[in-house]
Amino acid sequence: MERLMHSHDFASLPKIALLQWKMIPDFVVVPKTVEEVSRLVEFAFEAGLPIIPRGGGSGLVGGAVPNRGGILVDMRRMDRIGAVDPERRLLTVQAGRAWKEIADFAAARGMFLPIAPLGAPASTLGGWFANGGVGIGSYKYGDARDIVTDMQVVLPSGEALRTADGTVDLSVAFGNLNPAFFGSEGTIGLIVEATLQLAPKPEALVPLTYSFKDLWSAREVPGTIAGSDLEPYNVAVMDPVHLAFMRTVRPETPDPQALVNVSLDGPKDEVAAAAAELDALLGGLGGKKLGEDVAKAQWDGRFDLYPARRITGGLVLTETEFPTPAYVEMLRRAARVARRLRMQVAVNSFLVDRNTVAVNPYFLMEEDSPLGPTALAFVKKFGDVAFALGGHPEGLGLFTAFNFPKMHKGATGIYEAVKTQLDPHRKVNPGKMTEVWTRYDLPIVNVIPPEIMGFGLDVAAFLRRLKPTSDRYVKIPGGPR
Repeated sequence: MERLMHSHDFASLPKIALLQWKMIPDFVVVPKTVEEVSRLVEFAFEAGLPIIPRGGGSGLVGGAVPNRGGILVDMRRMDRIGAVDPERRLLTVQAGRAWKEIADFAAARGMFLPIAPLGAPASTLGGWFANGGVGIGSYKYGDARDIVTDMQVVLPSGEALRTADGTVDLSVAFGNLNPAFFGSEGTIGLIVEATLQLAPKPEALVPLTYSFKDLWSAREVPGTIAGSDLEPYNVAVMDPVHLAFMRTVRPETPDPQALVNVSLDGPKDEVAAAAAELDALLGGLGGKKLGEDVAKAQWDGRFDLYPARRITGGLVLTETEFPTPAYVEMLRRAARVARRLRMQVAVNSFLVDRNTVAVNPYFLMEEDSPLGPTALAFVKKFGDVAFALGGHPEGLGLFTAFNFPKMHKGATGIYEAVKTQLDPHRKVNPGKMTEVWTRYDLPIVNVIPPEIMGFGLDVAAFLRRLKPTSDRYVKIPGGPR
């Protein structure tokens, strides 16, 4: 049972995938010390087994899922909080600690962890950093790279390496090795510890919520806020379909409508002035400010966005980034893709910075239905929309590695050189990102060309369009979506 529980991440996959990949690990190991991790890596090499690091299992692209079995290293027992430096606001934490727990620990000591993933209760420190983490707070405070001053990493050789000394200027790329592991998805080493630069606890952190009839009515919100002089802590736009999904399992959820959730932090007087400016700004776009109780409920539920999985038993979430000016056209094309594939899709998003909006569509999937898995075609088609509009999907892992050439273009050779240098025997999370291994270690059938992966999803899209009926899990006021 433990091995089965570790054979998937948050993404839903059809059972036929087990014919392509050996996703059930041979062993699951839960180390507590750096020395144990080093020995595990050495043992994996001696035994001829791949070794796969795993955090909270909140990933979406199979980055922490085996493809040929092997040893899966569950990092969650490596959760010790080490050195605390309140004067410099530095906190050293083992990589298996969840981000929300770190944030709560810091807050209890008058400090502030300024950024967190959307899955903060489960997402671990090492896992989110390795997956190029941006999330709540990124608009004002940056991404995970901006708060990590030093890390300890176990290399494929078993050697434990410190990436920096905690005092270097993080804006100088050659001053530390942290960027090499940011977004590496665990393929060049296992992050076991990090030192975080925290911020002073803000005097006030105030959530605000504004209502719009539908997403199209709120289409100018991201660009308008990004173009203003406001510097909110977080800005999120929630789809009416999302609220309808939520309301099915949480009756206290507001009626389906587009919600714009904005959080402001800082001195009380500055927050009050920013709130008044925001009221005028969004009111001019047709937004209606909702009560403090609604705003607080939205803020308190910011990490609990996908209980709708209970409706069908399967839920697929895909993450992408778009240039902020492309947001309006993205909405138009997302609706078009959903209509063509006869699907009901919730298109939530949040501002990453003034130039970038992260769009996280999700949909329900009936895994046991013959045509249910064809819904995965949306992941491919929406990724194509992102590329066409100057954006890109987020994450590669095992399932979406076919996007690597488009996402990184000439960097493919650079990554291969780094992987070959650090992991010449292809033992640490192998067969991910730039190449997709199958479960069969035999010539010809051992690797799936990226083009074949993409082609398979294009075929799924064709089959999906032949579906005689459209998915209608929930009713949306104003007509089907």
